Amino acid sequence: MYIKEVVNDMEVRHSKSLEAHKLMVLELDKYLLGGEVPNNLLSHTSLYFLAKFHKSMLSFRLLVVSGFNEDASIILRTMVEIAIVIAYISKEPEKRLDRFIEYRHIAEHRLLETIEKYYTNSKIDEQRRNKIKENYEANKSNYKNKAQWSEVSIADMAKDVSMDFWYEAVYKLDSSYVHSNIAASKGFMFDDNDELSVAVGPLSFSATDILSKSCELSRMVLYISLKNMGLSTDRLLEQWNECQRLIQEEIESMREEAE
Repeated sequence: MYIKEVVNDMEVRHSKSLEAHKLMVLELDKYLLGGEVPNNLLSHTSLYFLAKFHKSMLSFRLLVVSGFNEDASIILRTMVEIAIVIAYISKEPEKRLDRFIEYRHIAEHRLLETIEKYYTNSKIDEQRRNKIKENYEANKSNYKNKAQWSEVSIADMAKDVSMDFWYEAVYKLDSSYVHSNIAASKGFMFDDNDELSVAVGPLSFSATDILSKSCELSRMVLYISLKNMGLSTDRLLEQWNECQRLIQEEIESMREEAE
């Protein structure tokens, strides 16, 4: 199928769950495009997570309606990670927020080492280079594992904030789409009458479940962020109820068609 045909089919089959997704995007828009937030580090960090999540939501929708199931699942995995990390930081911000932010000094030094190793012709301002190394030396003892900001894994973060389901059933499973392995091959190759066929290009697929999951993740990230900013969550909860109604209608409609 051509992308235009796939898009038309996906938009018709998933009109209600796509509308629910749109409602949550509009909620994100509301806090990213207007209004003021408290001038503190936790609020600013929450805005970063909202902006990152918002961009993922938009790219996720494009991939879903275009029939790119596996690629949409990769973005959904990213959205799960965002939700886990902001929940983890927000649970004990006085302990975890500075650590999250100060890791930039470690990340900058790792980038500098990569540039110096592989891009030998690159010109780096000497003052900037020295500052990066100075900041690294001042902070390196706080990060035993230089590859990540937290002392614990994403799995342990999920457990700490009661998001085990999201880690086990989405983040962990969808990693097969990120990394090349046999578990993900069924989305690209399959047996058809004892002949091997290759799935080329976009294909229509059942997307109600992942669209529903994206909406729920939106609610979680928004709720945590609004709490961090001291803002009301009443409208968010109203929108979430409407999203649930739309998704449930789509599920019931699909069940009736199957019967």
